[in-house]
Amino acid sequence: MAEFIERAEIETGFAAVFASEVAPKLDTLEEERLDRNRRGWRYFGIGVAVGLVFGGFLALLIPDPVGRWIGSGFGLLFGLIGGFAARAHQGSQWSGAVAEAVMPAVCDFLGSLKYDRDAYAGFPVGRVRELGMVGHFNRTSVEDLMEGIYRDTRFAMAEVTLRHKSRKSGSSKSGSSSSTKEVFKGLMFRIALPQPTPTRILVARNYGTALNALAGFFSGSTGRGMPRVETGHEAFEKDFELHAAEPDRVPDYLPPAFLNNLVAIGAHESEKGAKGMRAAFDGEDFFLVLERRRPFMEMAKLSRPVHDVTETLHDVFDDLSVVRRIIDRLRGDPV
Repeated sequence: MAEFIERAEIETGFAAVFASEVAPKLDTLEEERLDRNRRGWRYFGIGVAVGLVFGGFLALLIPDPVGRWIGSGFGLLFGLIGGFAARAHQGSQWSGAVAEAVMPAVCDFLGSLKYDRDAYAGFPVGRVRELGMVGHFNRTSVEDLMEGIYRDTRFAMAEVTLRHKSRKSGSSKSGSSSSTKEVFKGLMFRIALPQPTPTRILVARNYGTALNALAGFFSGSTGRGMPRVETGHEAFEKDFELHAAEPDRVPDYLPPAFLNNLVAIGAHESEKGAKGMRAAFDGEDFFLVLERRRPFMEMAKLSRPVHDVTETLHDVFDDLSVVRRIIDRLRGDPV
């Protein structure tokens, strides 16, 4: 039987929970994984076969020899894409099954924590955009929403991908085409403030004088369009710009010690360092975005035996510890 070996402080005491609540489910889950893996390859094979038949049909319709090859290749490509999509669907369902089996035990163990894999409750990405923390987008993907309380501080965190899809009008022959640009991919946080902020505040990336001015010009009266606040904090000013609706109210609210904490969050919690972090204070909420490419809360893969879930759980606990470290830093505690 699989055994969970505690490594990090956040995992202390979970070994017993794993033995009683998770380990007994693993054999059944492994049977499901094998079944879904076989089904996924079967669907993949069906997709390729359909593609070959479709390609052969196109080849019969095209008199030109080169065109036949192109038609056959298109059919095969069509089949491969369909086959991979069908297998990926099985993988997604499998990951969801593991999450349903494992995450209730993790949430109960940590206490005051809720997990929503499909993020039906959503995350307020609209407010994040309104605050000037991300660029324009019209396609949103939110997954793995975590909501809870740590040190009497309410929080929500989620993996978010934002894209902007644009269309170009072409000639009457070519019609129209579209292109999609990724605006943001990473983690977003909403953390409750102990007291409402006295004014709306944005912590933006420092692009240099010229680009900062240009970004501010296109921001209107929000985001970078708000007046800039000179903090006099060398380390902070090197990587960030501070903007506020009422600049005079900022110095007392964000003293140098707190700016140190924001610098530390950018340096240690984002894969890109300070370049990958933006933050904002609005009403009773602190918003934070961290660019991140590596997977978040990845539960399982079809190709990996479920008894290896112990290693996956270490990654899950590490992901969950991010928001705890951020709250600790915001409170000024050493991390």
